[in-house]
Amino acid sequence: MRVTTGIYDQLIANPDASPAMICEAASVYGTLGDELGQSGTASLADTAAALAAFRKSIALDERAIGIDPNFVRPKRGLSINQMKIGSVEMETDPDQAFKDFQIALQRLDALPKAEQESLTSQRLRGVMLRKEANALVQLGEYSKATDHFAEVARIYQKFEAEDPHDLRALADLQVVLIDEAIGFETAADPALAVSGGDRRRNLAAAEQLLTRAVGIMEKMLKQDPSDENWKSVLADAEVRLGAIQSVLHASGDAGTLAPKGLAALKNMAKKDQASAMILDQAANDFLKVQPASLRDPQFAVSCAERAVALSHRKSPSLLLTLAQAYRETGQIEKGRATAREGLALLPARNRGASSPAFASCSKFKRRRLDEPLLSGQERTYHVLG
Repeated sequence: MRVTTGIYDQLIANPDASPAMICEAASVYGTLGDELGQSGTASLADTAAALAAFRKSIALDERAIGIDPNFVRPKRGLSINQMKIGSVEMETDPDQAFKDFQIALQRLDALPKAEQESLTSQRLRGVMLRKEANALVQLGEYSKATDHFAEVARIYQKFEAEDPHDLRALADLQVVLIDEAIGFETAADPALAVSGGDRRRNLAAAEQLLTRAVGIMEKMLKQDPSDENWKSVLADAEVRLGAIQSVLHASGDAGTLAPKGLAALKNMAKKDQASAMILDQAANDFLKVQPASLRDPQFAVSCAERAVALSHRKSPSLLLTLAQAYRETGQIEKGRATAREGLALLPARNRGASSPAFASCSKFKRRRLDEPLLSGQERTYHVLG
């Protein structure tokens, strides 16, 4: 990809380069950024280099617009790359990420009406609103996040109703349900809840959403049983749903769901080419599954260590998982050192804060559902190991 960007740099060095050629170069830089460090995808976890590539892509799109103000493609590119920048920033700075998602959405809304009404733009709008909602969860704005999730769900439910067999529509809808469930799980966490939060009500809402998501994913896997990503998401959802049901009902499907999900995750995590996402899912679920008899902290440590290595120790959320795993295996000093390493990657204004944004540390880390409420600096340090 770097060779390719070099070739395009030469092509667009010509002052008479066409807007279309400049857009091609912008697209190449956007792809390079994805490979360097886009969040949620297999990448080299080099977030600084990824951000530089996305910003270069934006600069080229702006150059193309300067030549042809009516050219739609670079305007759409500005929106997409701003969203990608926000996605990278979510790892350490959800407040700034939220601002960038807002800018991305404003740029999308500035496109010509026909472009806004296209299927691609409608879907993209849903993605941006969902990312805004995720940022709001990290900032402790749970009520606002719920409103955003509801709007996104309406977009994707419309697509699903028009074609119930459209796997992309189903995949989009289950992602929204999963993310919204994480929001309610986070709001239910005593250390992260807003004042007067109703824990059981939040867990019940998460249960409903996860139940729907599991049903959708089972339907998707019937159509495409080979998709490993869907399998991992389903397994994680089953573990989480089982844990919530064990708290709310003390019976029911919790006894079968959690072991099923854990078995699937263990098989995937044991593979040499397991992604950091799957390893992190496995580590968290084997640390926090209910009932506690199903936990395997030693396996969680091995998964978390591999995930941290894959991220080149640049991901605060993965370091948080590892710190928690060390703590659960009695390696207290290693846990503290790893937590401090993760804290050092966060913006200075967030270090030592006891805010939801700090405590959730980008992945909305789910603590054990039976942990007690702590306060002040004690709860902040407790969450981070």
